[in-house]
Amino acid sequence: MNTPNHLKNLSEQLCESARMGTLSQSVLFAGREGIGKFSLIYNLAMTLLCENNMSACGKCTGCREVAKLFHPDFLFLFPFPNLRPESKKLTLFSFSNPTSSNAKYSEETRDAIEEIRNNLLEDPFRLPDSEKKENIPVEVVKDLIYALSKKPLKNGRRVVGILNVDKMAFGAADLFLKTVEEPPQNTHIFLTTSRPDLLYPTLLSRTQRIKVPPVPEDETQSIIKERIELKPREALFLARLSGGSPGMALHLHEHDVISRREIVLGYFSKLLTGEKIGTLINDIQQVAGGFKYKFDDVQIDFDIIETIIHDLYLLTQNRLDNHVINIDIKERLQDLKTPEREVLDIWNSCCARTRQAATVNNVSADMALMFFFISCAEALENLTRPKYTLP
Repeated sequence: MNTPNHLKNLSEQLCESARMGTLSQSVLFAGREGIGKFSLIYNLAMTLLCENNMSACGKCTGCREVAKLFHPDFLFLFPFPNLRPESKKLTLFSFSNPTSSNAKYSEETRDAIEEIRNNLLEDPFRLPDSEKKENIPVEVVKDLIYALSKKPLKNGRRVVGILNVDKMAFGAADLFLKTVEEPPQNTHIFLTTSRPDLLYPTLLSRTQRIKVPPVPEDETQSIIKERIELKPREALFLARLSGGSPGMALHLHEHDVISRREIVLGYFSKLLTGEKIGTLINDIQQVAGGFKYKFDDVQIDFDIIETIIHDLYLLTQNRLDNHVINIDIKERLQDLKTPEREVLDIWNSCCARTRQAATVNNVSADMALMFFFISCAEALENLTRPKYTLP
């Protein structure tokens, strides 16, 4: 697997630290989804488990097994969807004992896990895309902890890699905390997250935290253009919307983000031209009925809303183009009747609250959008309503 260009220096430094024995046993890689964090774990596992003086030779048995994510001392775990939970037949990870483990899942879940593994090896930026929410179950974490209580199977060293550790199911992170605090001898634990704010402070304090940089904007555009055919300004929009994450940019494209933005922009246009809120709500209901929402689609809609509010802020102040996210439709945003800063502040705050309600409390996508735009209309009305004072 090729290491992303922007991570090559960091990867080389970490691997050299591993060879010298100065690398912490518990490391947390924090950075945006889809920027290639998995490649750092992959290269470290290749180095630590190489049978040729930790040279990551790529030729020895250890390297070849790591390359297929099949090494018995590379315990690799990531969030996955539990498909057909009523059909519990199989253990899905090499560290789970088929006889005694309670972590058993369906053949459909096994196929989903294999697809995630294959996609990671083919493209370090690729994001999983499931219609069902993914997590790391408690039962699997228990199997991992039990496996770590035994000695490594081959050359005395062992590597644990866990992607998106913030997606551990309730109770799983508590169980794993002790292992992170006191890893077994000759064991390195590498974790990744895009949401360190969701992790326990104790876990953050017990790991060496390494901030993984996003991909530079021009490089992100190049990666996007290699994979999909877009106009230059649309590729720039995706690069900026993703915050320097090629994986997220491609994920957004696959979820029709440009088409979705047209719909959201239409809502804002009607709102700002004085359309009755009832008409706007009816539009939202009709559009939501036509969309088959996946778990993260509502997040994409609110990403779009945030960028439009962000750009309206900038355009009211005549800021430079290199700060505008929706650069490909900048002229259309300029044509909107932009509200005052006070209203934009309210919209921004309401967007954050509604996004949280839609994700944490599982409010439906159409209800979340309706609530947001009703709040936007109220903010506009309150600002324009005549203010009366007592004589």
